[in-house]
Amino acid sequence: MNTAHLNDQKILEGLGERFKATRLSQNITMSELAETAGITERTLYNLENGSKSVGLLNVIAVLRALGKLDELDHFLPAPPPRAEALVKIEKLQAQTRQRASGSRHRHHRKDKEPWHWGEE
Repeated sequence: MNTAHLNDQKILEGLGERFKATRLSQNITMSELAETAGITERTLYNLENGSKSVGLLNVIAVLRALGKLDELDHFLPAPPPRAEALVKIEKLQAQTRQRASGSRHRHHRKDKEPWHWGEE
């Protein structure tokens, strides 16, 4: 559905048509889906016809009942990490690397002479 030129009501109606088509393709009646989703048939009717906004919690319940809840990832994918978060992660990783490399030198005894190449 190309939504750029549609008003909000037309988008709501288009989504409702998709919900209805999905329900019918799964051979589920309105009463069965409403019961499974824990909503009233009237709410489902409003959703499928785009006649009223039914609330996001009801949409989630219907998606779950249709086995389509994972489709939300396509609807609104998770944003990539912000640049500030990436910098913090890199700093934490650098600190971890410094600690790991610094721990190798802890076993030196202070009463020994430092090691040198060749004869001096």
